[in-house]
Amino acid sequence: MMRVSVWDGGLSDSYFKQVTQLGADCIDFGSGDAFPGVKEQGYPDLDELLKIKKRIRSWGLDINRVTLPNITEKFMKGLPGGEKELENTCGALKVFGEAGIPIARQRFAGDTFNELMTRYPSEHRGGYISRGEPHTNDESS
Repeated sequence: MMRVSVWDGGLSDSYFKQVTQLGADCIDFGSGDAFPGVKEQGYPDLDELLKIKKRIRSWGLDINRVTLPNITEKFMKGLPGGEKELENTCGALKVFGEAGIPIARQRFAGDTFNELMTRYPSEHRGGYISRGEPHTNDESS
């Protein structure tokens, strides 16, 4: 079975209406702090996550993928506070698992090369706004 997933464009009724009209089946949450609780305790609050999931499902959508709290250079370089980031990731995995979320991704410091990309808002079919990234053909690499 193939499903169409869109980026999390907020949790407004207008966004849900737009993406369901465009045929989306589910939503990907690309930010490690997209859910209540992450900024406060380091991982999502299960009750709040379940409320959000219920609201999304009321539109006929589901959550496809979430992003775990980021692992920063603190952990990557063995600095103080790094172990807490790993504990928060474990806590987030537990919460997402209990909520029945099928896919979680982990972001690590240095895993992308944002300085090499120029992102911009790009309008797609039906007025859906996502991000655009220009294609560059650098033959020196």
